[in-house]
Amino acid sequence: MLSSKVQKTFGYENLILRSLLKAVSVIALLTVLVMQSAFSENLQPPKSVSPAWQEVLASLPKNEGVFNSALRRSVRERVSLVSLSMDHLQDSKVLAQKLIPRLELLDKELSKYVRVSESVSRFEQLKRLMPGLYNIEERKLIESLLKRQGVSIPRLRNSRLLGILDKRIALLANGMIFNMKALIRERRDYESDLLKSMSSYGIKFSARPPDFILDYQLDFGEQNEQAEWVFNAKMALLGKYEIPVVKVEEVLITDAATKAEAQSRSVEILAKLITMQLKQYLIEISGENGPP
Repeated sequence: MLSSKVQKTFGYENLILRSLLKAVSVIALLTVLVMQSAFSENLQPPKSVSPAWQEVLASLPKNEGVFNSALRRSVRERVSLVSLSMDHLQDSKVLAQKLIPRLELLDKELSKYVRVSESVSRFEQLKRLMPGLYNIEERKLIESLLKRQGVSIPRLRNSRLLGILDKRIALLANGMIFNMKALIRERRDYESDLLKSMSSYGIKFSARPPDFILDYQLDFGEQNEQAEWVFNAKMALLGKYEIPVVKVEEVLITDAATKAEAQSRSVEILAKLITMQLKQYLIEISGENGPP
């Protein structure tokens, strides 16, 4: 029989543990909601964008591919657009004076990205072309606005190159593949769910020479007092020399009827997290090198 003091101590520690697990559960849920938003096609333009640009941002056609679409939306959110007021939209001459010089500069800068070699991996090519994606997306927005306002767009030298690079970036973003790390190739009952989840967020498994090696670990901890399943989860996309490009490490708490269902949901969360991290990595390494 435990003494009253010991019982109180154990009770206090259990209360702390339950609170921590509940907090982790909330964090995991919020993280999933953020991931879902990040890959949604129905996001509204950022509120920080001036009203003059809002309609243009909302009217751009959807891009093909989950990862490609998410990547381009993030780029558009970070592009520094020319400051315009609603009054500017009513004066074609002023609009042309403000936007045509910028369009000409973007066209000139586009030639920097012609010589990106195709001999490196798809991911490496995409990294080197990311500043060019900022150029392309800004140019699309400017041209779309000018067309909407009936302003004539001058014939620019690199108009054909724009289309070529735009298509190449889309193919690269939609074509990245991974293979499994040799030490974890043994069959696991949830591996098919992992491959399916990764594919649904734009990174597919292939036996061909990959862009990444996927390393992951999903360890079952325990069921908490709410009968939720607790997993210690790790995942990384490894690049050259198996150096991690991006990685996540989370305690995942899942409400599911069975352990198998909980495992399936957990690897889906991991797939969302790692692909979001990859997108963020590409955005961050390229943001400072975008067009002037």
